[in-house]
Amino acid sequence: MKKFIPDSITLLNLLCGTLACILAMMGQSVPAWLFILAAAGFDFLDGFAARLLNAVSPMGKELDSLSDLVSFGLAPALMLFQQYLYAGHTYSAFAYCALLLVLFAALRLARFNTDPGQGVDFKGLPVPGAAMIAASAAAFASVCARTQTDSLVLRLMESSWFIPVLAAVLSALMVSRIPMFSMKNKKLNFKLFPKESLFFLLTVLLLFTLTILRGVGNPILNAAGWLLTVLPLGLLLAFTLYVLMNLVAPRGNQNSNR
Repeated sequence: MKKFIPDSITLLNLLCGTLACILAMMGQSVPAWLFILAAAGFDFLDGFAARLLNAVSPMGKELDSLSDLVSFGLAPALMLFQQYLYAGHTYSAFAYCALLLVLFAALRLARFNTDPGQGVDFKGLPVPGAAMIAASAAAFASVCARTQTDSLVLRLMESSWFIPVLAAVLSALMVSRIPMFSMKNKKLNFKLFPKESLFFLLTVLLLFTLTILRGVGNPILNAAGWLLTVLPLGLLLAFTLYVLMNLVAPRGNQNSNR
C-alpha cells in the first residue's frame, strides 16, 4: 500500500502540469507559472516520500519522468509559444522554436532513465531548472505588462529574437554533459558542499534584496505582492545564477542525474 503514496504524489505533479498547459494556452501566464511551481513541489515530495517509505520502484521512476515532461517541458514551452505568437512579430513561425524545450526535455529524461551511471549530481541542466528559467521569465514579463511596469525582462521577452534564442540555449544545456551540482540531500556546509552552500545563501540574499527593492511592505498585500513581483524575478535570477556558477567553475567527473 505504501508504494502508492509516492505515485499518487507524482500524479499530482502531472495534474498541476496539465493545468499549467491549459492555462498557458489561454494566455494565463501567471496562473500557469503557479501550477508549475506546485508541480515542482510535488516533484520534490514524491522522491522524498519514496525514500522515506522505501518505496522506490521502476514504475515510479518512469511515471516521474512522464510527469516531468508535461510539467517542466510542455508547460513552459507553451508559455513561451503563446507569448511570442501573440506579441505581433512579423515572423510568428519563430514561436515554434519554443517547442524545442519539449523535445530536448524528453531526450534528457530518457537519458536519465537509461544511464546506469547517474547518482548524486547532474550532467547538463536539469529539466525543472530549465522550466524555472523559462516559466519565471514569462510570468514576470506578464506581470510587468499588466502593471505597465518597464523592465529589461519584459523588453527581452517582447523582442523578436529572445524567446527563440532562450529556447535553443536551454535545450542545448539540458542535453549537454556540463557537470552541475544538485541540491538534493545536501546540507548547508561550506566544507563539504561549498558550491551548494554558496548558491543557497546567494539565493536567500537575492530574494531578500528584491523584496526590499520591490517595496513589498504593505501588510495586506505583502504575500500577494511578494508572490507576483519578487518570486518570479527571484527564481529567474537564481536559476540563471545556478547555470553561470556551473559554467564558470564546472566540476570534474561527477555522476549525473535528471
